[in-house]
Amino acid sequence: MKFSIYILLVFTFLVITTGNSQNTTYMGNPDASFLVARDLAFANKRKQARDTLKHILSKYPNYTDVENLLAKTLTWDAQYSKARLHYNNIITRDKSNLEVWIAAIKNELYAKNYNTALGLANKGLVTLKNNTELLELKNNAILELKKAESKVSQSTMVIDTTVVVNSDLKNAILLTTEAQSFNKVYNTMSAVSIAYKRTTKFGDIIPTINYSNRFNTNGIQYQLDAYPKLGTKMYAYASYAYSDSEIFPSHRIGGELYRSLPKSLEISVGARYLSYNSKNATVFTGSLSWYPGNYYLSWRPYINPANNSTISFSNSFTARRYLKDKYNYLDFQFGFGFSPETTQLTENNVLLSESIFYLESQEAAFTYNFTVKNTKNILAATLGVTRQELIFTPNEFYLAVTGRVKYQFNW
Repeated sequence: MKFSIYILLVFTFLVITTGNSQNTTYMGNPDASFLVARDLAFANKRKQARDTLKHILSKYPNYTDVENLLAKTLTWDAQYSKARLHYNNIITRDKSNLEVWIAAIKNELYAKNYNTALGLANKGLVTLKNNTELLELKNNAILELKKAESKVSQSTMVIDTTVVVNSDLKNAILLTTEAQSFNKVYNTMSAVSIAYKRTTKFGDIIPTINYSNRFNTNGIQYQLDAYPKLGTKMYAYASYAYSDSEIFPSHRIGGELYRSLPKSLEISVGARYLSYNSKNATVFTGSLSWYPGNYYLSWRPYINPANNSTISFSNSFTARRYLKDKYNYLDFQFGFGFSPETTQLTENNVLLSESIFYLESQEAAFTYNFTVKNTKNILAATLGVTRQELIFTPNEFYLAVTGRVKYQFNW
């Protein structure tokens, strides 16, 4: 008798625990559960609503209406960062959903992230062109930015110290300093540049003066870059640089054409031409880029046909994570193959720049780009590592560590 009672108790325990474990897996009707969750949300029972919505998403992760309602309840409870993650998920897979764009932009407006709201509105208008609701939200973001700028100006009583980077700014001065240290053979190299950036209705124009010290030799290079607009989906890059110093190419010419594609893709094709006293080199390049949500991913190949009919090839990859807006991001780059650009190296005090295109190399760099507090200015700090074959000793490599700081004054 006692044994039978024991068996019954064990059987009852197994039934209960099995039933509880099954409850952790969603087995219901997602549409019916969504309607229940919606009623709970509108009845101010948002926590219970979120529990139901998360349960549905555990089985149906791409149910847009469910995730959108979940994000909205987080917005209503001022959990803007958590809501942003869900909006980004939906927009990444469905860029034509007007309701989600509106909710995502309002989330940033409520959070007082007006730059981000403006950026989202602009992105939404790329897909949903001339949509009146998105245009209205864009104007709201611009108005709030101007209010914030006015408040800062009035409270400080000094020349403009607004904390936002206004998209209407047309001028910038860029100062860059760089140092590169080697683990063998070569002494530390240094470089400094100053550039002026002017934004026009036709595109950006950037004249630059570059100074470098390598192998106890000083050199100056004069450079002009332009990014002309060629319509709503195309723009170009054009560059020319000149120097009479032996540590720079005499002439450097570059050009590239960019075209935006569906699915947040962009493609480009171009070339670089470098001229030296004893030899010229042409490098063909291009890029394939993708903008999934707050990320930017890009692949860029370099192809250099040599005179002996051989071809050197290298790759460069970029992964970028945008933070609160396009001026604040983390950037990681790595590349491998045969160096497509020229690093001036010597053997027995003789420059060997024309040989560098055929040397094996690998490199990686990490950049943090951010807006400086209480200013319109931007600061970028880069740390990179390069492993490259020695020009006079095949299959032997050196390591170089590069540090770079760039400061951009905007007005």
